[in-house]
Amino acid sequence: MFQDYKVAYLRKHVNVREARPMSFLRQSVAHILSESARTVPHASMITQFDVTPLVEYTKASREAMKAVGQVDDKTLFRLAIRKNYSAFFVKTFAHALENVPAANGFFDYAPIRNGGTFYETEDINIAVTVHTPLGVIAPIVRNPHKKTLETVAQEVRTVARKARRTDPETLYRKCANAYVSSALRQLDWRALPGVWMWLRSALFPRRKHEPLFTDVPDDQKLQPEDILCATCTIANIGMMLPGIQSVTVVVPPEVLFFGIGDLHLGPWVVDGQVVPRYLISVNATMDHRPFDAGEAFPLHQHIRRYIDKPALIYEWKEGDKI
Repeated sequence: MFQDYKVAYLRKHVNVREARPMSFLRQSVAHILSESARTVPHASMITQFDVTPLVEYTKASREAMKAVGQVDDKTLFRLAIRKNYSAFFVKTFAHALENVPAANGFFDYAPIRNGGTFYETEDINIAVTVHTPLGVIAPIVRNPHKKTLETVAQEVRTVARKARRTDPETLYRKCANAYVSSALRQLDWRALPGVWMWLRSALFPRRKHEPLFTDVPDDQKLQPEDILCATCTIANIGMMLPGIQSVTVVVPPEVLFFGIGDLHLGPWVVDGQVVPRYLISVNATMDHRPFDAGEAFPLHQHIRRYIDKPALIYEWKEGDKI
C-alpha cells in the first residue's frame, strides 16, 4: 500500500532478482539531483580544446628534468604530475574563476522573501569527484589558485586517498546532521523532505556500518568540512571512461559544474589542413538564474589561455599574477 502504482504493477508481473535498499549516500544524491532538476534552469556549453600545447610542454619538461641526471623524490613527483593532468585542470579552472568572479559562489533563490541573492565568494573551493567502491564522493580542494601546482596535486591525491578510506554512510550522516541543524535554525520549510530523510534513516537504517572502515583512523578519513562548502565542482569523467564529453548537473546552491572528457588524439583543422592533435572536451553547466550565460565566454578565454601557455600554471608561484 502507498507505493507508486506503476512500481506495484511491475512487482506483481515481473520476476525480481533482488530488492536492493538505497544507501543513505544514494538517497542523498537522489535528493540533491531531484532538487537540481526541479529548481535549476540549466545552461550548458560544451567546448573542445586543442591541448597539444599542454601535452608538448609536459613532454618537453619531463625530458628536461630527466636530462639533469639523478632524479630525487621531488623531481619524481613533478614528473608524475606532468603525466596526470587532473591537478592542472583543477588549478586552471580556479584561475579562470578568479578572473571571472561572477561565476564563483552560491545562490539563494528567494522570490518571495527578497527576490534572491547571489553570494560571490573570495574563496574558490573546488570539489573533485572521486569514485570509491561504495559510491562517488566529492572532497574539496580549497583555493588552488593560491597554491603551487605541486601543492594542489598533493592535496588532490590526499583527499582522493581519504575518500577511498571513508564510509560514505557515516560521512553523509554527519553532513546531514550539520544541514539539519542549519535548517532548524533558519526555519526553512524547504528542508522538510531532507529532514525527514535524515530522521527516517536514523530511526530505520537500511544499511549496516561497513566493517571495512572500522580500523581506519579519523585523520585518514574525510570529515564533513572536507566535502561541504564547495563553490564549484569538477567531474573528470575522462579519467574513468573514454568519453568525449559529459553533461553535468549543477549541485545547488552552487552555480557551476565542469565535466572533463578524455584526452585523446583526433582530427583538427590547422591552417586549412586536417592534422592529428590532442583534444579534450569540457562541459560547463551553469545555473542560469544568478548571471547571464555570457559569463561563460570569458571563462572559455581564460581556460584557453592557460592551455596555450601551460607554464602559467606549472611554473606559478606565490606572488605571480593569476
